[in-house]
Amino acid sequence: MMRPSLLPPIPELELAAKLLDAAADAVLANRRELAALLIAAADLPEIGVYARRLVGKMSVEVHRVVKRPECLPKGDRDPARMPSLAAQAAIFVRDGWRCRFCGTKVINRSARARLIRSFPDEVHWSAREFERHTALYAMACSLDHVHPHGRGGRNEPDNFVTACYCCQFGRGEWLLAEVELTDPRSPEPVRDSWDGLSRIAAAQT
Repeated sequence: MMRPSLLPPIPELELAAKLLDAAADAVLANRRELAALLIAAADLPEIGVYARRLVGKMSVEVHRVVKRPECLPKGDRDPARMPSLAAQAAIFVRDGWRCRFCGTKVINRSARARLIRSFPDEVHWSAREFERHTALYAMACSLDHVHPHGRGGRNEPDNFVTACYCCQFGRGEWLLAEVELTDPRSPEPVRDSWDGLSRIAAAQT
């Protein structure tokens, strides 16, 4: 049966987004102690379990397949791997800073980098991926080729959608049909006040 994402998003992802949104406001208001508390509260263990199921060991339950697909030789792929930074930013805005697969709110990577630098104790950004702040890890914004680059996908705007880290790297280079996913470009993206915490990246001095 076809599905929109490898796993349904868990409610803790939305809770983490609310906490981090409030933390961003606290950062901009120079309320550092409050921001630290909110960032720490968003580090939810349930998100870590969810992320590990998606980007850890493959399983039939989650991925429907357990063998990586064969990809084209690099010389046969579109030589442009990703669009310009400006084009990437436009796609994130187009998609409302949400994963087009699971609908999870995603986080601007520059904003995340600022939080990592400014709140090292709360974020504890480790070299070991599953020991990092769970929400800042799982909700990182990515661009995903709907038709995978390694399978002949083109570097064109209509072949890109915003994805959370878990959905992008959980799917890898499989075609949508191979992992029984519906086309993420339908339905239309949700756009509201969520900005991926971009406001704190823009406020950097």
